[in-house]
Order: sequence, then structure tokens, then C-alpha cells
Amino acid sequence: MHDATDTPDLRIRPMQVADADRVVAMVAALSAHEGAPPPPMDAASLVRWGLGEDARFSAIVAEWYGAVIGYALFHEGFHVGRGAPGTLLMDLFVERGHRRKGIARALLAAVARATVARQGDWITWQAHPRNTQALAFYDAIGARRFAAADFELADRTFSRFLEEET
Repeated sequence: MHDATDTPDLRIRPMQVADADRVVAMVAALSAHEGAPPPPMDAASLVRWGLGEDARFSAIVAEWYGAVIGYALFHEGFHVGRGAPGTLLMDLFVERGHRRKGIARALLAAVARATVARQGDWITWQAHPRNTQALAFYDAIGARRFAAADFELADRTFSRFLEEET
């Protein structure tokens, strides 16, 4: 396997406004890979929530020979069971033709360094059960897999819940 960290042609850097359209296209590609429709996020909302004055998450990109071919989106969290801050990884993606070169590992390492810089000591994320490539990668790096039930209140159920509680 080629180790991208030894390649001077790989650059991991913060996302910039000029990257937003490219990252949104990769977000849609990740959704398609997982059998889902593209999320309703456009470049403007990515910039607003990832780079704006009221940013809610951090975004980094992987550049290979100057082309953006991967990204990671993440935000701070706190783990009550560990009693420590850490990071919630929302998305990690590398384009199909660039996988198995160490790029996802380099992106995840950058997220880990950002976590440590914020005095955190953990990263957690979810992976779609059908995303076998991602699951194999996470197993290979030694990530612990949880058997948990995920829950979400969104859209009409979110609105209905709020109406019932007011």
C-alpha cells in the first residue's frame, strides 16, 4: 500500500470557500455510495456552517496533485463516560480512484491532531452498514465498533415532538 503521508503531492488543509462546490459534490457521492439521495446541502450552506462567523463544524480537504479528492467534516463534542472532550467525525470521504493510498488515514490523522489541539482524546463516528470499504478501513486501523441503536428526531417528527411539548 502506498503511504500518502510520505508523498509530497498530498496536502491536507482546511477547506476554503473555493472548495465548497467540490466538497458538496463529494458529499453527494458519499450518499450515492451508501444508497441514499444527496443531502439538501449546497455550497452556500457548507460555507455558512463550516466557515462562517457562526461555524458549527470544521472541514478539511485532501489535495492530490492540486485537485481536491477527499474531505473530512467534524465538530467538537464531550463524552460524559470518558469525562473528556473529543471529536464527532461527521463525514470522511476519498474519491474511488484515490482509495487505498493512505489518504483517508492522512485525513483521519489530521482530525486526530485537531482533537488533541482542543485537549480531546477521542474521535467517534458512524458508518453505514452497507459501506463495506469504510468498515474494512476502520477495522484495519483498530477502531472499536459499537453495537448501538441510532435515533433521530428530524423533519415532521421533530416538529411534531416540539408541538406536543409546548
